[in-house]
Amino acid sequence: GGGDGAVHAMRPQTGGKVWSYVTAKRAVNTGVVVAGTSVIVSHGDENFDTSELGLIAAIDGSQTGEIKTTRWARTGLQFGFSSPVLDGARLYQIDNGSNLVAFDVEKGRELWNQQLGTVQKAPLVFGDGKLYVGTESGKFFILRPKADGVDVLSEVELPISEDSVGGSQGTPEQVLSGA
Repeated sequence: GGGDGAVHAMRPQTGGKVWSYVTAKRAVNTGVVVAGTSVIVSHGDENFDTSELGLIAAIDGSQTGEIKTTRWARTGLQFGFSSPVLDGARLYQIDNGSNLVAFDVEKGRELWNQQLGTVQKAPLVFGDGKLYVGTESGKFFILRPKADGVDVLSEVELPISEDSVGGSQGTPEQVLSGA
């Protein structure tokens, strides 16, 4: 993602552009995930064709030049900070309000969602069949995703912050980065 509101594919050897997909009126702060030739893009800002904020979409990454269409798209989901992760045919992403959402990669259909907190910036980490994520409200989770939901294997509240650079003194330490 770039500050120009687009996602770009570049040749690493030369820096030459392969394709671009303009997706938002402002910067795209999230990374992408690739499933076959589908590239999953997301953002939490203004869209061009609707007043709803936020988007998650699949584009055809086998194209070149300016990509104008999506394979599927869902607006109104504000994925402003955390990048998506992939688990076979399922895609997971956590929105700005700390809702973990699972999607079918091929069609973009929402499978389930799970509220984890109130504010979110830290990215999901997927490993060993589990999702690891901390929230800005000071909780850290280990989750086992399933086709129809998620099992919370561990939920830990971090200690009270006494000297926070984020201004959260007196509340549990914020988690702003990945595990």
